[in-house]
Amino acid sequence: MFKLICTLSIALILGYGCQYIYDSEPNHETVVVFTFDDAHSSIYTEAFPLMQKYGFPATNYVPISRLNTEDHLTVEELHILEEKGGWETGGHTVHHVNLPQTSIEEAEQEIAGCKEFLKDHNLQHRTFALPSGHANEETLSIIKKHFSSIRGSEDFKVTCPVDRYSLGYYYACNTDGSEKIIGRILRGMANHECVVILGFHYIYADKSLHSRAVTPQEFSEILEFIHERNLKVKTVSQMLEEL
Repeated sequence: MFKLICTLSIALILGYGCQYIYDSEPNHETVVVFTFDDAHSSIYTEAFPLMQKYGFPATNYVPISRLNTEDHLTVEELHILEEKGGWETGGHTVHHVNLPQTSIEEAEQEIAGCKEFLKDHNLQHRTFALPSGHANEETLSIIKKHFSSIRGSEDFKVTCPVDRYSLGYYYACNTDGSEKIIGRILRGMANHECVVILGFHYIYADKSLHSRAVTPQEFSEILEFIHERNLKVKTVSQMLEEL
């Protein structure tokens, strides 16, 4: 791991300039936020045990209609993640619809119905992730009525104060490898970003099964790096409360 960090640090200097590494200005402590989308069962069977090793929480965005179905999380597992792991559950609509392509009435049902389900099942329901990263002004206004923060799908530099209704993230692909994802964290630290939000979907030993999969080994290497660098790991809502 030390060799990996050194290699990434050198690459960061070459790619982004030494001034970022040796900047004399006070450096904001970069918070790392793990998010998971789409409620796949590997979040519970693979990611959760690895994160528990370090006591790291995460934010889990769930499309309600997928819960309690084959290869997806159960409501009981969501409660375990919250109660034993300190995770938070977030909204992701009912059916993972592309919001700009729905009517306003349907968008309201998808967004409000998602929150009502989480609330009725005594799950957290403060933050929302845009399905496929898409929304328009009308659907954004509906989300803001029901949730206190919105995560999109764009990756951009996040500095304080953080806009809670425009949270970007870096989502992991099966072509990335742990080095590229760790490199994104290092870049955030070098650029004095308040927070780096990472997004995961599937944790597969054979990551060729899905374009948004990482292996348990890769995921473990990311966690080990964060632990070794003593970085803070928060949920989305915890991060917003503290920054």
